[in-house]
Amino acid sequence: MLKLYMEKFIALSPSSKKALHVAKMSASLPVNILISGDIGVGKKLLAREVLPNSISYNALELEQLIQQKSIDLQSYKSIIIFNIENTLNLKQLFEKLKNIKIIATSNTQYTDIENNFPIKIKLEPLKQRKEDLDELIKIYIEEANHIYLSNKTIKDIKIDTSKNGVSLKASIFKSILLNSITKDEMIEIMYSYFLNELKNEDKSYKELLEIFEIPLLRASKEIYKYQVQMAKHLNINRITLRKKLSTYFDIK
Repeated sequence: MLKLYMEKFIALSPSSKKALHVAKMSASLPVNILISGDIGVGKKLLAREVLPNSISYNALELEQLIQQKSIDLQSYKSIIIFNIENTLNLKQLFEKLKNIKIIATSNTQYTDIENNFPIKIKLEPLKQRKEDLDELIKIYIEEANHIYLSNKTIKDIKIDTSKNGVSLKASIFKSILLNSITKDEMIEIMYSYFLNELKNEDKSYKELLEIFEIPLLRASKEIYKYQVQMAKHLNINRITLRKKLSTYFDIK
């Protein structure tokens, strides 16, 4: 049975262990907590780890609810606010929430935001948290293998940590999906794609043929390196191959 992952903040590296410890130690204190860091580093998960029973809102959503008077703030003792840097009127928001414990997340750090938070926790990028990164890779590979009925390993995957956990998960799921597609499934995918293209736009055979030829030539370039080898393995005339490469990749 597939386990339910990512309900808790992964804290295996020294910096994330420290962040989790500070957050939990501060949970019972009557002070606001700001969790900052780049996109995908686990800010929301850490916030929910500290106040698991508190309701959460995006900053703009909460402001709108307050303006519309469609939220009863007196019923809250604590609240989680995501992306508080997007708040339009920070002073007014804190005035409305002055009797409520706030845990907020922010992708950036602004002095006017930080002044409202006695406790500030900054989460490092995943590339600086090796133990956390390794665990997340293992988790996402297991999840993707379960969904796509495959048995891929890290060597089959192109890892992308440019947006931390967000791009990491996307790259793993994408790699495993692409490595798990059968020939019949690919034909069905291409059929659906061409069907939509022909219905929605007046495209020529030549234009649609690019969808097939470009990835084929890209893969051939990566594997065979030289045009002589490409022509031989693809069983295509070298002059024809050179013309196609010149058309698609500006290669002479």
